[in-house]
Amino acid sequence: MRIDHSPHHSIVIVGGGFAGALTALNLLDRTAVPLAITIIERREELGRGVAYSTTDPVHLVNGPADNFSLYADDPGHLSRWLSEKAGANGWLSPENIGSSCPPRYLYGTYVRDELKRAVGEARFGSSLRHIRASASTLSSTPHRIRVSTSDGTVVEADEAVLALGVFAPDPAAHGSAVAGHPRFAVNPWDAAALDRLQDCAEILLIGASLSMVDAIASMEARGFLGRYKVISRRGQFVEGRRDVAAARDFLADKPLPSTARSLLSLVKTERRAIAASGGDWQGLPLAIRPHILSLWQKASDRERLRFTRHLRAFWEVTAHRSAPESNRIVETVLSQGRLSHGVARLIDLTVDRKGIAARLKTRAGTERQVFDGVIDCRGHQLHDWRRISDPFIRQLLAGGEVRPHSTGFGIDATPEGDLIDEEGRVHRNLSAIGHPLRGVAWESSSITEQRTQAIALADRILLKFTPARAAS
Repeated sequence: MRIDHSPHHSIVIVGGGFAGALTALNLLDRTAVPLAITIIERREELGRGVAYSTTDPVHLVNGPADNFSLYADDPGHLSRWLSEKAGANGWLSPENIGSSCPPRYLYGTYVRDELKRAVGEARFGSSLRHIRASASTLSSTPHRIRVSTSDGTVVEADEAVLALGVFAPDPAAHGSAVAGHPRFAVNPWDAAALDRLQDCAEILLIGASLSMVDAIASMEARGFLGRYKVISRRGQFVEGRRDVAAARDFLADKPLPSTARSLLSLVKTERRAIAASGGDWQGLPLAIRPHILSLWQKASDRERLRFTRHLRAFWEVTAHRSAPESNRIVETVLSQGRLSHGVARLIDLTVDRKGIAARLKTRAGTERQVFDGVIDCRGHQLHDWRRISDPFIRQLLAGGEVRPHSTGFGIDATPEGDLIDEEGRVHRNLSAIGHPLRGVAWESSSITEQRTQAIALADRILLKFTPARAAS
């Protein structure tokens, strides 16, 4: 074991995907003192994580480029970067880049390059080091954090940030019988697994959200000519994003509702008004979005859980729509009669001599169907840390450094993101950003929310290192 004693003003960031890279970028750009930043990330490139590691050009960012600049005060930054760099990175950009949805691999390149730029321009002797390993253990004192890694390194720092992203569920009971089957793609972004499905006659897609859109786009790009059957528990089906303005801010002129039922009532009333005026309902989530954090933090845990049980599925397909180019692929397949979708719950999967048999619970009862291939499109949606098998997560919980959030989403923290241990004490030097804070701030999985969190987090950390700034 080798111990790395970092110099003063040191930060260790566990996780080097989008949230971790953006935190480091803001620390480097905003610091007035020397910093030693260490990112623990097993992937070769920082800034990509799960979402932006895909190399498939048909996997697109689900929103216009002008919404996803890394700099809130410069919304055109990404569009300018694309104008300069897209061609060299294999993407023929459209004329109106700002309203386009670039490939996710290209957005990951943008994040990576901007972090490199920040390192190259680092002031006051600041530095960034990338340890290609996984975090194993973390222990804290009021003034120091110690993190050990899978390669035997031990990093000591003044501050630590958990930027861990999301975790894939363990193989569920209904999928264990077909685990490893060549026609079962447990990951919709696994290119080799999708290659094996090209000659299938019919594929079952489990889940009807954005991961399903990615899977269909990938299969169509491979020349797939068969049929798709899409199932989801509520029968929701993601739609394409249209270029519409936000609806009127109907939540601004009255106290925010405190219950899921009252919020739903207001939303239904407003949607009927939009329909009556001939407007587009897609402006409605744009009007709600600025209030999400206040609505979530004002609500009781009972109401938050009521929302996740009854309304989450509707919100997900309403707010998180697919890129227009991706939606056109799905619409084409629908028009060809090659795609059906409906309400069904998967009971289990078993190997059949003709393929993979799925036992489904539908409104008509239980039925068994055999498919040539199956793609699990539910995505990386395991947010309950008590069910995550990752050794580092288990150590954090067992050691009491963190505690699960009362909603079952992520871990407990202050509204600012300072983590709370199992005894209810607020850490002075351990914070989180992004997905671990899902229970604290519902939309903390989004690019724009993580951008806001990264700026605030960097400023809070830097204020501790330069207390004179507080008095100025």
